[in-house]
Amino acid sequence: MKLFLVRHGRAAKRSRWCGPPWPRPLSTQGHAQAQQLAKVLAGSGVRRLIAGPALRCRQTLAPLGLATGLPVEIDERLDERRDPAKVSELLATLRDEATVLCSHGDHVTALLEHLRAQGADLEEEPRCEKASTWRAVRHGSGPWRTMYTPPPATPGSTGGDSERRAVRIGVLDLGSTSFHLLVADATREGVIQRVLRERTMLRLGALIGDGARIPEDVCVRAVETARQLADMARRAGADLLLPIATSAIRDVANGQDVAERLGAAIGMPTRVISGIEEARLTFSAFRHRLEVGSRRALGVDLGGGSLELITGDDRDVRWETTLPLGTARLHAELVHHDPMTRDERRALRARVRERLADYREAIERWTPQPAIASGGSLRALARLAAAGEGRGPEASIQGRFLAAAKIRELTRSLARSGQEQRLRLPGMSRRRADLVPTGAVILDTVVDALHLRGLTVSDWGLREGVILETLGGR
Repeated sequence: MKLFLVRHGRAAKRSRWCGPPWPRPLSTQGHAQAQQLAKVLAGSGVRRLIAGPALRCRQTLAPLGLATGLPVEIDERLDERRDPAKVSELLATLRDEATVLCSHGDHVTALLEHLRAQGADLEEEPRCEKASTWRAVRHGSGPWRTMYTPPPATPGSTGGDSERRAVRIGVLDLGSTSFHLLVADATREGVIQRVLRERTMLRLGALIGDGARIPEDVCVRAVETARQLADMARRAGADLLLPIATSAIRDVANGQDVAERLGAAIGMPTRVISGIEEARLTFSAFRHRLEVGSRRALGVDLGGGSLELITGDDRDVRWETTLPLGTARLHAELVHHDPMTRDERRALRARVRERLADYREAIERWTPQPAIASGGSLRALARLAAAGEGRGPEASIQGRFLAAAKIRELTRSLARSGQEQRLRLPGMSRRRADLVPTGAVILDTVVDALHLRGLTVSDWGLREGVILETLGGR
């Protein structure tokens, strides 16, 4: 049996990180260390990569995953919040194949102590520097033989040709309104070229509620859809497939079971991301796409199950929150007529204002400008606005500014229209026509409640943020 015990690379400084510890990313040096570790370990015959759930652990193994074509599995037993003494339980589950485990210093030390108890000849206090590796080999029931490798030297520049090479990444976004596949060629410099996009509307967000569960028939359909999209990504030549799940799966009682079934169908564990993580990843895409600079910006991401609000600049996120105000969720709960009634419009606005009330002061304290937004409902409004100006369906909506007055005008028209009327509108998506009025009311209320001049459209969002994170972008 062969093990490689890796402590994660150097992370961003705690003094500059205002969020919870587990999504703290690698620093520039840490990404360079991860690249060097991949070069060293790629030819060592590894067959399995396992990381703790912390972002810096996943990022440490990501280049090795790209180099070997192996998925980076996430194991909660390597979580820094878990008791390090129990991490040895993981070893008992490993098969006789070369495996890389990446975790934190306490957990790597605990694993070494477990090997010592099984006969490994180790110094009294084994070293465990960041980005260092312990190689442990055992033949049969014999003693473990170990060797320590200090952190790899990192070059002064990370601009080598091998790191500029585009990697084809598939992001499978298992969302609350749709399952959405994006396959793109991406580089560490943040260049993302879309190769393939495919979407299947499942409307899981309509099932979210207190104690709600995804029914078995819906789960079967979701699993089959995920399998088909994963096959599509592989046929498109994706080097790496990254399945992520958001509100519809994290907020239901059987979400963990559904995520495991989706992961089994895809062939790679599904990463269920928190609302805060979703907000940070989305804002990363915003600031990269729209060059926020030193200005304080507000990010607004309206999905099917949740609404994320983020303030920050080109260097860091300053504040974020996630709210249960997704379009599919509120549509299923509060809208039962088409066109929606006046009382339903009032109920939607009241719900959004109520949820925003506790956060308005925090957002206004940062006085963010501009307000950047993404999500299916916003893109639908932008396309309707473009069509109303006589622009064709191929017109780009990237960077388009929708003034508050325009959003209010579109919202009033949509909220009073029926499905057949909406389908006749130039620029209206048939797949989203029933949800657009609800999404418009939510966005209009956010703009009004937060006293925004309007919203600037970003055609990048969560999926691009996942790609940037994986390749070491900000």
